[in-house]
Amino acid sequence: MRSALPSLLCPLAALAGLVAPDIASAQETLDVGVLKNSDQAIVQKLLYPKAGAMEIGGALGWMPFDTYTTTPMLAVRGVKHLSEELGAEIELSGGYSLKNHNYRLLETPAYGIQPDAYRFLAGLMADVQWSPVYAKMNWMGKNVIHHDVYGIAGLGGALEQAMMPDGSTTFSPGAGLGVGMRFFLGEGRVIRVQLRDDFLAQNRVKTEDWFLKQNVSLTVGFSKLKAD
Repeated sequence: MRSALPSLLCPLAALAGLVAPDIASAQETLDVGVLKNSDQAIVQKLLYPKAGAMEIGGALGWMPFDTYTTTPMLAVRGVKHLSEELGAEIELSGGYSLKNHNYRLLETPAYGIQPDAYRFLAGLMADVQWSPVYAKMNWMGKNVIHHDVYGIAGLGGALEQAMMPDGSTTFSPGAGLGVGMRFFLGEGRVIRVQLRDDFLAQNRVKTEDWFLKQNVSLTVGFSKLKAD
């Protein structure tokens, strides 16, 4: 009996010749290459846009870095977001400075000195806010947190009171700079963490000199984004 193998191999070889070009063509079609970092220009799915929205909120904070005082404070803020990057903000703050360790030490009989310090009472600043960074981060492999990073610069002033017995008050004009982060919680809710430094030109009537003072504050607050 003659083997049937040669007669089977011929059709199979012909079929392989027809299929091989199609496989090569399919491979060429599916080869999409490698996506480079330079090809990615934006964060995908900008879930929390700010452009055109009004942001209203408040914050609690502390001014811990003054030489003679430490100051608990609170603030209310309103931001009009002109675009995703730029916003105009008004911040009204209030607080009450307390004597810190340095102040109390100088008051002891060993020194007998009462520092010429002024306590913070209220402040008003008009700021420009610039938010160049919008990002997402993975939290413990479970949640994706959307946030932005912003800088602020503005003009304004502070009302302060001498801590000496006469309690004289002065309004000190100045300028401020700061940085912060905004964490988006959904449904327009936002957590803001901010560090700012206000530079004040203070007229101290006892010495009749202009004194350059810094009010450095760290605040954590909650706000709400409302689209037009």
